[in-house]
Amino acid sequence: MTATDITGLGVSTTSADALAAYERGLDLFLRWRSGSVEALDAVAQCDPRFALAHCTKAYIAWRMGRPDLATAAARQATAVADDARHDRERQHVRAVDAMQRGDQATTYDVLGQIAARYPTDRIAVRIVGLNCITQGDYRGGIALARRSLEASPDEPQYQTMLGFFLEQSGYNDEGLAMSLRSLAQDPTSLYTYHAVGHAYQARGDYPNALETFERAASLERYPHVLWHLAEVQALLGQDRMTRDYWASTAPPLPLYERIALLWRLEVLRGAAADGAIWRDLAKQGERILAEYADWQTTWMHHWLGVAFARAGDWTRAGQQVERLRQMPAGRPSGHWSTLGVALLEGELAIIRGDLDAAVRLMAPAIENLNNMGGGSREQKDIFRDVFIELHRRLDHVEQVIELAQERLLANPHHVQSLAALAWAYERSGNAVLQRQACRQLVLRAEEVGLAPEASELVAARRVLEVAA
Repeated sequence: MTATDITGLGVSTTSADALAAYERGLDLFLRWRSGSVEALDAVAQCDPRFALAHCTKAYIAWRMGRPDLATAAARQATAVADDARHDRERQHVRAVDAMQRGDQATTYDVLGQIAARYPTDRIAVRIVGLNCITQGDYRGGIALARRSLEASPDEPQYQTMLGFFLEQSGYNDEGLAMSLRSLAQDPTSLYTYHAVGHAYQARGDYPNALETFERAASLERYPHVLWHLAEVQALLGQDRMTRDYWASTAPPLPLYERIALLWRLEVLRGAAADGAIWRDLAKQGERILAEYADWQTTWMHHWLGVAFARAGDWTRAGQQVERLRQMPAGRPSGHWSTLGVALLEGELAIIRGDLDAAVRLMAPAIENLNNMGGGSREQKDIFRDVFIELHRRLDHVEQVIELAQERLLANPHHVQSLAALAWAYERSGNAVLQRQACRQLVLRAEEVGLAPEASELVAARRVLEVAA
């Protein structure tokens, strides 16, 4: 009798214990809960020739940033490939074999074929969905999620995926509603809390974003959730709390997320970090590249480039620029071989102190940021924020007004943009609009919980006190 997984897809194992452990390992990964690798290790104890379990472990280790485990699992899968009785499993073996050879393009191509033919193949759909984020293909993510929902309408994973990609495509209300529907079905899924928190943050509902990420962290201190908590606290001017999350050791934040947070604090909050900290981050980056350079994403390579430059290692920073430049053109790299390169070069110009060059280099990417991949829209917002700050430092009043107003259309609680408007109206001598911007800033700050000592809030109150 042919065994099947809980979605009805055939699997090669004949061990009920192996299948149960496989389902547990996959479920934990899909919900961003710990223990998935250990559960899949248990599969091997029950049935060491269950190829799909080895493939799944390889994918999970890959996403965890553990190329050593991923490679070992992929080799185990290929070693037992002859025992894979179903075409779907054999395709998975092909995918992980390409992965261990560094041929990620083939891996994603095969996984895409699996997801298209078997829309309830949960691991294939999830990995392909993650690649949609890498490529900035949010519309593709919507189509992927909808195909899977047609096949399994009540599956929370697919509901969450659809909600996330709708939000990333600019349909915030629809995306939030779908993700909340998923969360109601499974209130233990950190993956779903993450999507809900994203939607709240995108619209500037920082209190609900914080509550959502904090509820997720109360279930488990998942590193990326902790990064989101740090990011929201940074947006609210809570620099000390941001640094507390940044310094977390249980668990530590991924290196590239620590770099991004430190960059935000430096450029946008005026809180420069000691050079020794940047040098330490750069050293960590060196070690990662020495062993696993080809396993890093475009997003990771970008932030490593910033760390190298900030640490004064311009040779390695330049190598990161060239590494991005050599990636595939267009959608396959999420446009990081062109627009992404320019972003990094702009950030290097900031570090050199050439702000005019930084604005010139970053402008095309900022204009097309929604089409770029690498990270989510909320992760990429740091580039918009830095771009506004550059124009402010260069005294570009009209550009600051235009950029800030555009930002406020999507997020009316974006305090930096309100502060930028107040600055621009002051520079242009429009005291009435300056006071209006300051008043909006104070009101919005109270609504979202901006730190009372935040410099922009202090400045806005001072303006209103003088006007009174």
